[in-house]
Amino acid sequence: MVDFLLTLPRFAIIIILAIVFNIFSQGLLFLLHKYSLRGIFKGQNSDVFITSLNIVFSLIIAFVFIGVWQSHSNVNHIVLKESELIVDINTNINGYIDVQKNKAVPAFRDYVEEVVYKEYDSIHLKNKQDINAVNKLNKFNNIILAYEPATNGQLALQQEILKLVSEYKNIRRDRCNNNEPLIENILWDVLLFITFIYIFLLCFSDIEKYNSHAFLVFVFSCSISTIFTLLILYDRPFTGPQAIDYSYLKDVYDNFIKLPK
Repeated sequence: MVDFLLTLPRFAIIIILAIVFNIFSQGLLFLLHKYSLRGIFKGQNSDVFITSLNIVFSLIIAFVFIGVWQSHSNVNHIVLKESELIVDINTNINGYIDVQKNKAVPAFRDYVEEVVYKEYDSIHLKNKQDINAVNKLNKFNNIILAYEPATNGQLALQQEILKLVSEYKNIRRDRCNNNEPLIENILWDVLLFITFIYIFLLCFSDIEKYNSHAFLVFVFSCSISTIFTLLILYDRPFTGPQAIDYSYLKDVYDNFIKLPK
Protein backbone atom coordinates (compact mmCIF):
# COMPACT_ATOMS: atom_id res chain seq x y z
CA MET A 1 0.00 0.00 0.00
CA VAL A 2 2.79 2.41 0.93
CA ASP A 3 4.66 1.60 -2.29
CA PHE A 4 1.57 2.46 -4.32
CA LEU A 5 0.97 5.74 -2.48
CA LEU A 6 4.58 6.83 -3.08
CA THR A 7 3.98 6.69 -6.82
CA LEU A 8 1.35 9.44 -6.46
CA PRO A 9 1.74 13.23 -6.01
CA ARG A 10 1.62 14.68 -2.50
CA PHE A 11 -1.89 16.09 -2.77
CA ALA A 12 -3.22 12.76 -4.08
CA ILE A 13 -1.81 10.93 -1.04
CA ILE A 14 -3.46 13.41 1.34
CA ILE A 15 -6.80 13.16 -0.48
CA ILE A 16 -6.80 9.34 -0.50
CA LEU A 17 -5.94 9.09 3.19
CA ALA A 18 -8.47 11.79 4.10
CA ILE A 19 -11.19 9.89 2.22
CA VAL A 20 -10.30 6.62 3.98
CA PHE A 21 -10.25 8.13 7.47
CA ASN A 22 -13.43 10.14 6.86
CA ILE A 23 -15.36 7.17 5.46
CA PHE A 24 -14.50 5.20 8.59
CA SER A 25 -15.12 8.02 11.08
CA GLN A 26 -18.24 9.51 9.50
CA GLY A 27 -19.75 6.06 8.93
CA LEU A 28 -19.09 5.10 12.54
CA LEU A 29 -20.46 8.40 13.81
CA PHE A 30 -23.63 8.01 11.75
CA LEU A 31 -24.26 4.54 13.18
CA LEU A 32 -23.65 5.70 16.75
CA HIS A 33 -26.09 8.62 16.37
CA LYS A 34 -28.63 6.46 14.60
CA TYR A 35 -28.68 3.89 17.39
CA SER A 36 -28.20 6.45 20.19
CA LEU A 37 -24.89 4.99 21.35
CA ARG A 38 -22.98 8.26 21.64
CA GLY A 39 -22.24 9.83 24.99
CA ILE A 40 -21.47 6.53 26.71
CA PHE A 41 -18.37 8.03 28.30
CA LYS A 42 -19.60 10.65 30.76
CA GLY A 43 -18.48 11.96 34.08
CA GLN A 44 -15.22 13.04 35.65
CA ASN A 45 -13.53 9.64 35.29
CA SER A 46 -14.23 9.51 31.55
CA ASP A 47 -12.81 13.02 31.13
CA VAL A 48 -9.58 11.96 32.82
CA PHE A 49 -9.43 8.86 30.64
CA ILE A 50 -9.98 10.78 27.40
CA THR A 51 -7.42 13.44 28.41
CA SER A 52 -4.85 10.75 29.15
CA LEU A 53 -5.61 9.10 25.83
CA ASN A 54 -5.11 12.43 24.04
CA ILE A 55 -1.68 12.82 25.62
CA VAL A 56 -0.58 9.25 24.88
CA PHE A 57 -1.80 9.39 21.27
CA SER A 58 -0.11 12.76 20.66
CA LEU A 59 3.18 11.59 22.16
CA ILE A 60 3.24 8.41 20.06
CA ILE A 61 2.60 10.30 16.82
CA ALA A 62 5.10 13.02 17.78
CA PHE A 63 7.92 10.59 18.64
CA VAL A 64 7.42 8.57 15.47
CA PHE A 65 7.29 11.66 13.26
CA ILE A 66 10.38 13.22 14.88
CA GLY A 67 12.29 9.97 14.39
CA VAL A 68 11.29 9.74 10.72
CA TRP A 69 12.09 13.41 10.06
CA GLN A 70 15.51 13.14 11.74
CA SER A 71 16.33 9.99 9.76
CA HIS A 72 15.41 11.77 6.50
CA SER A 73 17.53 14.78 7.45
CA ASN A 74 20.49 12.54 8.36
CA VAL A 75 20.39 10.83 4.96
CA ASN A 76 20.27 14.22 3.24
CA HIS A 77 23.33 15.30 5.25
CA ILE A 78 25.10 12.06 4.28
CA VAL A 79 24.50 12.72 0.57
CA LEU A 80 25.88 16.25 0.93
CA LYS A 81 28.92 14.93 2.78
CA GLU A 82 29.43 12.29 0.08
CA SER A 83 29.55 14.95 -2.64
CA GLU A 84 32.05 17.00 -0.61
CA LEU A 85 34.34 14.01 -0.16
CA ILE A 86 34.19 13.21 -3.88
CA VAL A 87 35.36 16.74 -4.67
CA ASP A 88 38.15 16.53 -2.06
CA ILE A 89 39.39 13.16 -3.35
CA ASN A 90 39.34 14.36 -6.94
CA THR A 91 41.27 17.51 -6.01
CA ASN A 92 43.98 15.51 -4.26
CA ILE A 93 44.50 12.88 -6.95
CA ASN A 94 45.08 15.64 -9.47
CA GLY A 95 48.18 16.51 -7.45
CA TYR A 96 49.80 13.16 -8.24
CA ILE A 97 52.65 12.85 -10.70
CA ASP A 98 51.53 12.18 -14.26
CA VAL A 99 52.25 8.44 -14.34
CA GLN A 100 50.10 7.66 -11.32
CA LYS A 101 47.50 10.30 -12.08
CA ASN A 102 46.87 8.72 -15.47
CA LYS A 103 45.76 5.56 -13.60
CA ALA A 104 43.97 7.06 -10.60
CA VAL A 105 41.93 9.79 -12.30
CA PRO A 106 40.19 7.52 -14.87
CA ALA A 107 39.51 4.90 -12.19
CA PHE A 108 37.93 7.47 -9.86
CA ARG A 109 35.99 9.03 -12.74
CA ASP A 110 34.63 5.61 -13.66
CA TYR A 111 33.55 5.00 -10.07
CA VAL A 112 31.77 8.34 -9.65
CA GLU A 113 29.95 7.86 -12.94
CA GLU A 114 28.75 4.45 -11.72
CA VAL A 115 27.47 5.98 -8.48
CA VAL A 116 25.77 9.04 -9.98
CA TYR A 117 24.11 7.54 -13.04
CA LYS A 118 23.49 3.94 -12.00
CA GLU A 119 23.60 3.35 -8.25
CA TYR A 120 21.60 6.43 -7.20
CA ASP A 121 19.00 5.91 -9.91
CA SER A 122 18.21 2.46 -8.53
CA ILE A 123 18.94 3.06 -4.85
CA HIS A 124 15.24 3.01 -3.94
CA LEU A 125 15.01 -0.58 -5.22
CA LYS A 126 17.64 -2.03 -2.88
CA ASN A 127 19.19 -1.36 0.50
CA LYS A 128 22.53 -3.07 -0.15
CA GLN A 129 25.62 -1.52 -1.68
CA ASP A 130 25.99 -1.84 -5.43
CA ILE A 131 28.62 -4.50 -6.18
CA ASN A 132 29.91 -2.82 -9.34
CA ALA A 133 30.38 0.48 -7.54
CA VAL A 134 32.15 -1.22 -4.63
CA ASN A 135 34.53 -3.03 -6.98
CA LYS A 136 35.38 0.18 -8.82
CA LEU A 137 36.01 1.98 -5.55
CA ASN A 138 38.31 -0.83 -4.39
CA LYS A 139 40.14 -0.70 -7.73
CA PHE A 140 40.79 3.02 -7.24
CA ASN A 141 41.88 2.41 -3.64
CA ASN A 142 44.34 -0.27 -4.76
CA ILE A 143 45.86 2.14 -7.27
CA ILE A 144 46.53 4.63 -4.48
CA LEU A 145 47.96 1.90 -2.23
CA ALA A 146 50.30 0.71 -5.00
CA TYR A 147 51.82 4.17 -5.40
CA GLU A 148 55.34 4.46 -3.98
CA PRO A 149 55.96 8.09 -2.98
CA ALA A 150 59.44 9.41 -3.66
CA THR A 151 59.24 12.49 -1.44
CA ASN A 152 57.65 13.45 1.88
CA GLY A 153 55.20 15.65 0.01
CA GLN A 154 54.02 12.75 -2.12
CA LEU A 155 53.77 10.56 0.98
CA ALA A 156 51.61 13.15 2.74
CA LEU A 157 49.37 13.40 -0.33
CA GLN A 158 48.97 9.64 -0.49
CA GLN A 159 48.06 9.45 3.20
CA GLU A 160 45.53 12.26 2.81
CA ILE A 161 43.83 10.50 -0.11
CA LEU A 162 43.70 7.20 1.79
CA LYS A 163 42.20 9.02 4.77
CA LEU A 164 39.53 10.62 2.56
CA VAL A 165 38.73 7.30 0.90
CA SER A 166 38.34 5.63 4.29
CA GLU A 167 36.01 8.39 5.45
CA TYR A 168 34.11 8.16 2.19
CA LYS A 169 33.58 4.40 2.62
CA ASN A 170 32.02 5.05 6.03
CA ILE A 171 29.72 7.71 4.57
CA ARG A 172 28.79 5.40 1.74
CA ARG A 173 27.95 2.59 4.16
CA ASP A 174 25.80 4.94 6.27
CA ARG A 175 23.93 6.07 3.16
CA CYS A 176 23.07 2.50 2.21
CA ASN A 177 22.12 1.50 5.75
CA ASN A 178 19.84 4.50 6.24
CA ASN A 179 18.02 3.78 3.00
CA GLU A 180 15.81 1.28 4.82
CA PRO A 181 12.39 2.51 6.04
CA LEU A 182 12.36 3.51 9.70
CA ILE A 183 8.71 2.48 10.12
CA GLU A 184 8.36 -1.27 9.68
CA ASN A 185 5.12 -3.01 8.77
CA ILE A 186 4.32 -3.89 12.37
CA LEU A 187 4.72 -0.26 13.42
CA TRP A 188 2.37 0.87 10.62
CA ASP A 189 -0.18 -1.64 11.95
CA VAL A 190 0.20 -0.26 15.47
CA LEU A 191 -0.15 3.36 14.32
CA LEU A 192 -3.27 2.58 12.29
CA PHE A 193 -4.75 0.54 15.14
CA ILE A 194 -4.36 3.26 17.78
CA THR A 195 -5.60 5.89 15.29
CA PHE A 196 -8.79 3.97 14.57
CA ILE A 197 -9.26 3.33 18.31
CA TYR A 198 -8.87 7.05 18.94
CA ILE A 199 -11.41 7.85 16.21
CA PHE A 200 -13.73 5.25 17.68
CA LEU A 201 -13.60 6.88 21.12
CA LEU A 202 -13.88 10.35 19.58
CA CYS A 203 -17.16 9.33 17.97
CA PHE A 204 -18.45 8.35 21.42
CA SER A 205 -17.93 11.89 22.73
CA ASP A 206 -20.99 13.54 24.25
CA ILE A 207 -21.76 16.27 21.69
CA GLU A 208 -25.45 17.06 21.29
CA LYS A 209 -25.57 18.41 17.75
CA TYR A 210 -24.78 15.85 15.08
CA ASN A 211 -23.46 18.45 12.61
CA SER A 212 -21.00 19.84 15.15
CA HIS A 213 -19.85 16.36 16.05
CA ALA A 214 -19.45 15.39 12.39
CA PHE A 215 -17.47 18.56 11.67
CA LEU A 216 -15.05 17.90 14.56
CA VAL A 217 -14.53 14.32 13.43
CA PHE A 218 -13.98 15.57 9.87
CA VAL A 219 -11.32 18.04 11.00
CA PHE A 220 -9.54 15.36 13.03
CA SER A 221 -9.64 12.86 10.13
CA CYS A 222 -8.15 15.43 7.74
CA SER A 223 -5.48 16.36 10.27
CA ILE A 224 -4.43 12.77 10.93
CA SER A 225 -4.37 12.07 7.19
CA THR A 226 -1.88 14.95 6.79
CA ILE A 227 0.34 13.49 9.53
CA PHE A 228 0.25 10.04 7.94
CA THR A 229 1.09 11.61 4.58
CA LEU A 230 4.20 13.21 6.08
CA LEU A 231 5.19 9.90 7.69
CA ILE A 232 4.86 8.10 4.35
CA LEU A 233 6.81 10.76 2.44
CA TYR A 234 9.70 11.07 4.90
CA ASP A 235 9.98 7.39 5.86
CA ARG A 236 11.70 6.41 2.59
CA PRO A 237 14.39 9.00 1.79
CA PHE A 238 15.00 7.97 -1.85
CA THR A 239 11.44 7.13 -2.89
CA GLY A 240 8.37 9.19 -3.71
CA PRO A 241 7.73 12.90 -4.28
CA GLN A 242 9.77 13.85 -1.18
CA ALA A 243 12.83 11.83 -2.24
CA ILE A 244 16.20 13.41 -1.49
CA ASP A 245 17.49 15.43 -4.42
CA TYR A 246 20.97 14.24 -5.41
CA SER A 247 21.23 16.40 -8.54
CA TYR A 248 24.19 18.25 -6.98
CA LEU A 249 26.11 14.96 -7.17
CA LYS A 250 25.55 15.02 -10.92
CA ASP A 251 26.70 18.64 -10.96
CA VAL A 252 29.86 17.64 -9.11
CA TYR A 253 30.56 14.94 -11.68
CA ASP A 254 29.79 17.15 -14.69
CA ASN A 255 31.74 20.17 -13.42
CA PHE A 256 34.74 18.63 -11.64
CA ILE A 257 35.27 15.06 -12.81
CA LYS A 258 33.77 14.40 -16.21
CA LEU A 259 36.10 14.78 -19.18
CA PRO A 260 35.43 17.98 -21.14
CA LYS A 261 33.98 17.54 -24.62
